[in-house]
Order: sequence, then structure tokens, then C-alpha cells
Amino acid sequence: MKSIEITANSYAEALKQALDELGLEENQVEAEKISETGIIRKKVTVRVTQKVDGASMVSDFINGIIQRMGIQCFAKVEEQEDAFLVSLSGEDTGVLIGYRGDVLDSLQYLSLLVLNKDNPLGKRLVIDGENYRERRIATLSKLAKKIAFRVAKNRKAESLEPMNPFERRIIHSALHDDRFVTTESHGEEPNRYVVIAPKKPNYDRKENGERRERRSSDRDRQPSSQRVAPQSSANHQSSEGKNFNKTGVGRMKSYGGDMKKFF
Repeated sequence: MKSIEITANSYAEALKQALDELGLEENQVEAEKISETGIIRKKVTVRVTQKVDGASMVSDFINGIIQRMGIQCFAKVEEQEDAFLVSLSGEDTGVLIGYRGDVLDSLQYLSLLVLNKDNPLGKRLVIDGENYRERRIATLSKLAKKIAFRVAKNRKAESLEPMNPFERRIIHSALHDDRFVTTESHGEEPNRYVVIAPKKPNYDRKENGERRERRSSDRDRQPSSQRVAPQSSANHQSSEGKNFNKTGVGRMKSYGGDMKKFF
């Protein structure tokens, strides 16, 4: 938080000089008259302090960490209606991204703690560097759909490697509307992982009942002359016996041929 005291011939002149030195607009500061001396030639001392807001807090915190780390990088903060978007740029941006974004996630978590301490709006905070998150979303979405296809084909669940919350949300989101698989998170942090499993068949009983009812209605509409009376149990067994005696081994072979497709 920047603050400065300026003494000038008038309050307006002191305020203007302070804003020029701080590089801020009047709506970004709080001004207070400290003293006023003289009768003929007045001298006014004004203290101008930068207002504490979320964007400046996040910017000061992140850039302060970067400066202490001694790396060539800079954080630019953009405030939106529901979030603060932080963009990292510089020669050492990769250092702040880390392995699979682990340093980036840690920096985002710490910054969010600082922001929530004095942030009544409860805005989200997203830190990105060199479009890493966008590229990671595309990579994980492609991986999720590839594994989902394999799970649906083999009807066997598969567990992914442990991921952070951001990456797990990508997997869940990519397969949210998939008709053949479902996703669940298992385990405890930091080893929490996603399981992609096939969905259980969902039979619509109402639809099946309507189909049976239609078939029954179709039979009822048939003329009585076209209806086939069911054979008695005795006649049916006699007919099967005659057919079996007639075909013999050849009939048994035909059954064997038909059943091969089930094994």
C-alpha cells in the first residue's frame, strides 16, 4: 500500500502532485489534510494513501513474492465482475508454473488466502502463465475422452493418477454429459484421484410396458380367423419328439452352431 505526504500552496495542488508521484487516479486514493500554515502564503500538507482493494492487494502480494524469489517475471492483475485474473509473463514464467502447475496452484492458493482476508466480495482468483491452464484443459479433456471410450468398450472401470482439484474438475466436466460412463473422485488429498466407470444399463420400465401394451392391442385387433390357437403341452412335446427323431444328430449340431456366438 503506497502512501505519500505533499506540501503545497493549496490542497488541490498537493493532491495533484501526490497523484502524479504515485501514478494513480483520484478514485484510487484516500486524501487527508495534515496541516495548514501561514496566513498570507499558505502551506498545506496532504497525506495521500492508495486505497486497499483486491486487485492492488493481489498484485502487491504476488509481485512481492516474485521479487523475493529473484526471478524475471511480472504479474498483471485484471479485475472482472466475479474474479481477479492474474497473468504472469517474463523469462522465468516456467519456474512459477512448475511441474504440472504445482507451483502455480500453490501461488494461487496463498494469494487467495490474502485476498479473502479483507475481501468482502468473495471473488474468485485465477493465476495463469503462458496460457498454461488453457493448454492443460485441452490435454486433460482429450485424455478423459480417450479413456472413456476404452471404459465404455471394455465395460471395465479405470483409475487415473492422483490430480489436484483443478485437474479433477477438468475430467469431471469433460465427461459430465457422456452417455456411457460416469466419474467419481476417490482417496484423500494430495493423492485424490478420479475413477471413470461404465454406466449401468437404465431400462425404461414405462417404455417397455407401453411396447407390451401395443403388442397386446395389435393382437386384439386381428380377426379371429387369423389368430393362432396355442398348442397344448402334450401336442407340443409330441411335435418336438417327432422333429428330433426325424432330424437326429443333425438337429443337435444345428443347436451347437447357433450357440457359438455367445461364447
